[in-house]
Amino acid sequence: MKHPASLSLISLGLAASATAIDLTPQIVTLVVGDYAVRRACFADGDKKYAVTVDSETELTGSGGTALFNFSKFPRAVMRLAPSPLKPQIVFAGETLERYRATAATLLLQGAEQPVLEKEDADVLPVNQWTSRRFTFAYNFLGAPMRESVTFLNLDRKQQIVMQTRARQADFALISARGDDILRRWHDFRPEEATEGN
Repeated sequence: MKHPASLSLISLGLAASATAIDLTPQIVTLVVGDYAVRRACFADGDKKYAVTVDSETELTGSGGTALFNFSKFPRAVMRLAPSPLKPQIVFAGETLERYRATAATLLLQGAEQPVLEKEDADVLPVNQWTSRRFTFAYNFLGAPMRESVTFLNLDRKQQIVMQTRARQADFALISARGDDILRRWHDFRPEEATEGN
């Protein structure tokens, strides 16, 4: 027989996981005057958040992960996924090494000789978010690449990972586009939407 306290902890754990943000994109269409605008939404319990995706960005995803492909740039992609770490692990002191090590494990499989080039704090200071970004250089199939891994605290309970990668020559532009998508993160009002796909 399970102890009542154990059952309570299990229930709390299930409730917490049930309210975690689902980064699997849901595409809806907002009607603004005579125009229809596509928005990608992410569900967080009863709430939804939206981002704007332009016609040169293909958004797919499943299993709680979103993938933004930048169609005019080969190998350029941004990925949003749940973080393996938690917001309670602060971006300071000894725990920074834990973030560095975790970031390195998230790089593109097959990345050759990755080098951590720089770290930045609070790269997306919107919505009271806090973050830490690690930018790596490496080669992949002979091509010089850059990839940033950003641990982003949405609130006190939820942390996601934003990964942006591109060929070295395209990275600054792709990184700016990825950041711009996240800066447009906002509450979604369902009454503005029509059926969309």
